[in-house]
Amino acid sequence: MTGYACSKTPRLAHVLGGFPQVVLVLSTAWRQSGTYEQLLALLPAPLRQRVIDVTPNFSGFASTAALAPYHRQAECMHWMRLNGVQEEAWLALDDRPSGFTPYCENLIACDPQSGFDAAVSARLRSALERHFQRGDRSVDLLIC
Repeated sequence: MTGYACSKTPRLAHVLGGFPQVVLVLSTAWRQSGTYEQLLALLPAPLRQRVIDVTPNFSGFASTAALAPYHRQAECMHWMRLNGVQEEAWLALDDRPSGFTPYCENLIACDPQSGFDAAVSARLRSALERHFQRGDRSVDLLIC
């Protein structure tokens, strides 16, 4: 993780502080440049404690033809199938929206330059509040 990206993690930890039931699965490209432990060490403790796994690399599994052009979404959905939570609610924070199908309802896109800024933080908080107001799901997942 770059220093810039790491500087945004306290903002994410703050937003998630109001939603203790949300867990994290890391889908960042940084997962390919080091070990799981090295990746976790870059996160502040409040986020590190929520991380339950990383998504598989797209090259390591066969994807559906419909998702083949959308590697990040395919990785997220493959992880969910592997873990038996494909029917559960999930959101993805990503600065590469081209990795997801157009109009993907699960994506909260971040600007590649500003990252997880105040506007994205507000969108994530709003999405989580709407989800929990419905109260219709028991497992909640945020893929970053």
